[in-house]
Amino acid sequence: MRSTAKARTMMLAAMLASLASSAAAKMPFRTEGQFTPGGLVTVTLPPGARDFRVNGQAVPEASPGVHLIGFGRDETGTVRLSARASDGSLLATEVPLAPRRFNIQRLPALGVTDTPPPEWVKRREVEIAKTLAAKREAAVRTGDSVGWREPFRLPVSGRITGVYGSQRIFGTLPRNPHWGLDIAAPTGTLVRAPAAGIVRLADGPFLIEGNLVLLDHGAGLVSVYIHLDDIRVKAGDSLRAGDVIGTVGTTGRSTGPHLHWGLSLLRASAGEAPPTEVRLDPALHLARGR
Repeated sequence: MRSTAKARTMMLAAMLASLASSAAAKMPFRTEGQFTPGGLVTVTLPPGARDFRVNGQAVPEASPGVHLIGFGRDETGTVRLSARASDGSLLATEVPLAPRRFNIQRLPALGVTDTPPPEWVKRREVEIAKTLAAKREAAVRTGDSVGWREPFRLPVSGRITGVYGSQRIFGTLPRNPHWGLDIAAPTGTLVRAPAAGIVRLADGPFLIEGNLVLLDHGAGLVSVYIHLDDIRVKAGDSLRAGDVIGTVGTTGRSTGPHLHWGLSLLRASAGEAPPTEVRLDPALHLARGR
């Protein structure tokens, strides 16, 4: 009986080893993160591997042999990862994106919204230009911070009142999805950096965002904090995790004191074109890191 049990145990161990070997063969890269809309994944190549691509598109390195990839809210299907091994052979695998469902609120009675006045539009263009310049700088100066390696923490404690990906439809017109996490807290509550980074923009009040801070964590990963009551940093400041950014407020287009925390992965574009931006779900990025 003992001999039979031992044999079964050895057989089971062999089967598990075989399955593990098979899984390793299918996934030639080490990955960390979630393959799902809004997810951010860190991909580490085998030693000596190069030319990492996602669906045939080259992806820049975050650090030697390490790449960051992100998935937008509406991405579906399968992602193909590939690279060249040190001997020139092809390393490739395909990973299906886990589907997500987002809350959609339809408000048929609201219909078309009012057209804003010209002075509002003019001011808004200036604000968008400032934000775009900050994002362009973060997309180019990818090596200024290694905060992307750190496990992220909540920038403020409070009740979650808004989640990533939710959307309202006014009449037949879809409004922009909600691109972050809303955390309700009393006005004046300290907001802290979730990881190390360089402040690329600290300005306001903007018409929609109110007082805003954009923090560059390196490798194209940036976070944004809006509706702040006051800002306690300036552009160019180097922050460590836990450093104070500002305080919770209700500036800009806001119905009550809360922090809107957004997260994006940027890639520099050629010439004067804006950087490409994948908006991520901050909730998926908490407590992960390298």
